[in-house]
This record gives sequence, structure tokens and C-alpha cells, in this order.
Amino acid sequence: MIRSLVTQGQRRSIQKVKRGTFMLVSPWGRSVDALIIPRSYQETLEFEYGSVNSALNGVDPEWRERDLVVLSSHLVASDCAKMIDLAHSAGFDAVVAPVVLGRKEISKYNSCLVLPWDERLTICNDKTDEPEGQLLALGHDLWSWVAALLEGR
Repeated sequence: MIRSLVTQGQRRSIQKVKRGTFMLVSPWGRSVDALIIPRSYQETLEFEYGSVNSALNGVDPEWRERDLVVLSSHLVASDCAKMIDLAHSAGFDAVVAPVVLGRKEISKYNSCLVLPWDERLTICNDKTDEPEGQLLALGHDLWSWVAALLEGR
């Protein structure tokens, strides 16, 4: 899904997204200086850095200067609370986009979703016969929503 988001933003096909900075372009032509961390904080950065703050600073010391930071995460309330605090302290809106298998699954993540997010976008990734196509479509939708938020639309 993150690969599809970056593909849409870069307007070219991307086979694999590695964590780092990307210059994306919104559907309306706005340049978006983005830090993208495609794998979850818990899977890739928590052990290496020990905290969300150290991870962001370790991956990109200039993350506070970006237009957009995409930090993938599991819905762990303590990590999410820290992400919100860091986002707000850097002048960002904190947006959560949980990927759920069905709407009934949302209640399982209530301890994270009730936190003071500025925006919540729920992505339903239910079963499909074409999972690759579905992920591409969901990533496209996610980029459209994020770009619209950045544009104030």
C-alpha cells in the first residue's frame, strides 16, 4: 500500500520503497517533501533506536522540516501517543490511517483510536481475489486523501 502511495506521488512505478526522503507531487501539482518509513516502527525501528523520537531523528534528522512524514506503525497506544506528541511539537497534524480487515475490527484498536488525532482515515482491506490490485487501489486512495489534507481540500 505504501508502495502504491509513493508510486502515485512520484508519478512513476516503484518496485520497492526503502525508508527515506522522497519528493512527491500531489494530484494538483504541489511538491511534497516527504519522509516515508514503509515498515512499521515496531518491526524495524523500535529495537534499533528504542523510542519513536530517536527513530525519527536517526532515520532523518531533518524530519521536522518535511511537508509529510509517513511513519507506519501497529496501533500500540503508547507508541501512537508519542507519535501524536512529536507530530504536534513539530507543527504537524497527526493523522491515523488504520488498515483493518473489516469495520467490526475497529473496536479492537480503540485505545489508540481515541487518542487526540487531528484526522482519522480508516482503510478497509477486506478479503479479495486480487490482493495486489486491491493494495494498489488502497494506496492510490490513501495518497489522494493525504494530498487533499495537505492542500486543505
